[in-house]
Amino acid sequence: MKKTKILLLSPPQGLSTGHVEVPKFQVHPLGLLYIASVLEKYRYNVKILDALNFCKSLDEIKKTIIDFMPDIVGISATTPSANDAYAVAKVIKQINHETAIVMGGPHVTAMHDEALNSRDIDIAVLGEGEFSMLEICENFEKKRNDLNNIGGIVFKSNGTIVKTNSRTKYDELNNIPFPAYHLLPNFKDYNPPPHWGKKGKFASIITSRGCPYDCSFCSVTRNWGRKYRYRSAENVINEIEYLNNNFGVNFISFRDSIATLHRRRLIDICKGIVEKKLKITWNCNARINEVNLELLTWMKKAGCKSIFYGIESGNEQILSQFKELKKEDIRQVVGLTHKVGIEPHGFFMFGLPGETKETMRDTINFAKSLKLHTAGFTTVTPFPGSRLWDYSLNYNLVLTTDWNQYNLKGKPVSKHSNLTAEEILDAQKKAFKEFYLRPKIIYYQLKNIKSLNDLSSYVQEGIINLFKKRK
Repeated sequence: MKKTKILLLSPPQGLSTGHVEVPKFQVHPLGLLYIASVLEKYRYNVKILDALNFCKSLDEIKKTIIDFMPDIVGISATTPSANDAYAVAKVIKQINHETAIVMGGPHVTAMHDEALNSRDIDIAVLGEGEFSMLEICENFEKKRNDLNNIGGIVFKSNGTIVKTNSRTKYDELNNIPFPAYHLLPNFKDYNPPPHWGKKGKFASIITSRGCPYDCSFCSVTRNWGRKYRYRSAENVINEIEYLNNNFGVNFISFRDSIATLHRRRLIDICKGIVEKKLKITWNCNARINEVNLELLTWMKKAGCKSIFYGIESGNEQILSQFKELKKEDIRQVVGLTHKVGIEPHGFFMFGLPGETKETMRDTINFAKSLKLHTAGFTTVTPFPGSRLWDYSLNYNLVLTTDWNQYNLKGKPVSKHSNLTAEEILDAQKKAFKEFYLRPKIIYYQLKNIKSLNDLSSYVQEGIINLFKKRK
């Protein structure tokens, strides 16, 4: 029997607008890599096309499809890439209309009816995709034509959209094979933003799933649930060693939503890195109330270069409503992070419900007062799957469902009760200018430039964030 061929694909940026472009920075497609590792374990013929990061034209994608002729194509879609995902699905069907197209990812999990209303999408996978995709492939190979018993999917049957029972979240994360990094022909070329602190060869890993906090602007819990599930410290150390020995990786980005949720486990990971004398540096995401001095000290010993904190606001009332944090706690933790020698980065957003021009000014002033090395300032975006999306829909606040505009950078995509779009964008622009046009921050940015590509990226990002008028 011919083994089923599966192509896993990230859609190219800009395909839906007719202009394919490669992003300045690249991060490994971990979702596709995990699905590939499970399929390979069951001896399927799997190929990955990371068109998002490395395809420069539509012709490259067509050539891969024609040369490989997959039986099934799995496409990953976030909200900003959804239009491109639908566009690439159409191209694939034009090449071979019998190819089964399966789409997954955060956007499809929330908007599966939209996906299935596209004539080119056959199946949508909701939430985590490894085992749903495996069962879809088994069903295809055995020609069962019966998808009803596969949990966590939506499919078309005689013109009707059918949603199966929810799939139980998989707890035994240690049993999932390491991501299939070997399927990335461009592995060594992935290049994260300079402020990540990359030195040498880079890889991303994820050690946990789920988040108990369920922030209103975040869709993580819709995809991974609120139960926090995690890999053992030993399993994580084994993956770091595997990457170091087989790919020469010496810089790692932990892509967990909150890497510090289980402090003792992270300390054990740090101790393992130190005991095994692994020469790596790394970064991670953390929540202010989930770190302490003991943890930060061990993280520094184990090579942690930077921590990304979701601070969101500098106004006490807004913080209390959306993060249940206090400014003094934030100041203390950011200061501790800086003191132990780890570079703190802060994320802030403008346009949360209840925001005013005064609260946005509070955020700018607060960001400048903290011992942050870098900061990101975005406009609030109600991503499908978040509680903020449901709120915006219920109160008729959504201005557009052109998903290309859901990029956190441009004009707000929802109405605000107190602020105009121009006022929100003006605050964002002022934040970038006032934070970054300071001598100590300029010095830090220049110190982080390691290549001409970094320099070019800084210049382009600086022009966009500081001077370019946003539409």
